[in-house]
Amino acid sequence: YQRRVHGTHPMQPPSSSASGPDLSQKDSFFDGGTFDALNTRFSQDFNFEEFTQDSDYIEFNFNSQSNDAVNRPSSAATWNEPSQASVVSEDPLAARGRGAAETESTAELNFEETLDESDVYSADLPEHACKYCGIHNPACVVRCNFPSCRKWFCNGRGNTSASHIINHLVRAKHKDVSLHANSPLGETILECYSCGCRNVFLLGFIPAKNESVVVLLCREPCLSVSNLKDGMNWDLTQWQPLIDDKCFLPWLVKVPSDQEQLRSRQITSQQINKLEELWKANPEASLEDLEKPGVDDEPTPVLARYEDAYQYQNIFGPLVKLEADYDKKMKESQTHDSINVRWDMGLNKKRIAYFVFPKSDNELRLVPGDELRLRHPGDSTHQPWQCVGHVIKLINEEVAIELRSNHGVPLDLTCGFAVDFIWKSTSFDRMQAAMKTFAVDDRSVSGYIYHRLLGHDMEPQ
Repeated sequence: YQRRVHGTHPMQPPSSSASGPDLSQKDSFFDGGTFDALNTRFSQDFNFEEFTQDSDYIEFNFNSQSNDAVNRPSSAATWNEPSQASVVSEDPLAARGRGAAETESTAELNFEETLDESDVYSADLPEHACKYCGIHNPACVVRCNFPSCRKWFCNGRGNTSASHIINHLVRAKHKDVSLHANSPLGETILECYSCGCRNVFLLGFIPAKNESVVVLLCREPCLSVSNLKDGMNWDLTQWQPLIDDKCFLPWLVKVPSDQEQLRSRQITSQQINKLEELWKANPEASLEDLEKPGVDDEPTPVLARYEDAYQYQNIFGPLVKLEADYDKKMKESQTHDSINVRWDMGLNKKRIAYFVFPKSDNELRLVPGDELRLRHPGDSTHQPWQCVGHVIKLINEEVAIELRSNHGVPLDLTCGFAVDFIWKSTSFDRMQAAMKTFAVDDRSVSGYIYHRLLGHDMEPQ
């Protein structure tokens, strides 16, 4: 301890001598041994109740419990005011040894507060927080208006090349968004001023000539319509898209600051892909669900060479199963409501239903032979009805299906119908059967084809 003793020392060691120690010999009196001895002897006579430390000096307060206790100095100023003549220094070697011991004991204490990332992001976030990173600034988030989605995403990039809202719209094939009610532009649905198109990838803006406003117009067909050029006071040559460099324009949706993005959850493109796939089966899933056992299991990758047909089947069989499950889920999710139907009779005396089937943005396409289910929920005068038919004709967006049965067809109804896809596993069943035959039957293919399929080096024949 480095101490500064101010004023005349108030204590006298209990002894027969009344004169006490000579304070002029400071080095000898306050060495380590003498101080320990005094401390041991005085502990029997004094109760040290309070020890306060100031930046300039140390003040000792003693409460005497014995009649032999030494009285305090009569002058408080002499005790409290520092004096250069009363400063007692310690032996440098002793101070160095004690400092090393204090450093050693302090090093054992860990004052760092470690926070688990899951605890930070498991806190209650508002409903409009970004589903990827958790940013919830109302000026920086956008809501996807797809009926089964309705999730919020921010306009920040994070660790990806595009903003989070653009990442979601592209991967989920959605295109309808709206702003937050507390954003600078208020709760606004982005749509074309002329035709009402809500595809944000087609929307752009044009500043009005004589007004401090902008007008949202779609690229096709409104930008090329002649009556807009002549009847409106707009300069169509200044049209610019709302999405630039894979994010919304900052005057429309603000970009989160660097500090906000650093404090947010850090998510990678691979995690976004897996989360989007998980949302197709469970729309309420979160990023934490990806770490559950079995969710993120990857199939065995294909090889360049296979030992035998059994290894070939064991690797390609699960892949074909995954493709079949994905194809089934995609087809069964394509349900269209509010379909208007036109009835006709075929040459084979079977009913034919004509209707306009809107083109979807996914990779699913209708071909002749596909089976569809046409149904009507019924009303006050009609019972619910449904029937399966197969596609016989495709003319642009109009589809003609031939019904299997003419029984109970509501010919007097033309609106309010719904169309569902019917998935058939025929092609996938053939794949699995072919691989099984290839594995168990040595004579299913020639030896040359057998080794070529397994990737073995063979001379061309």
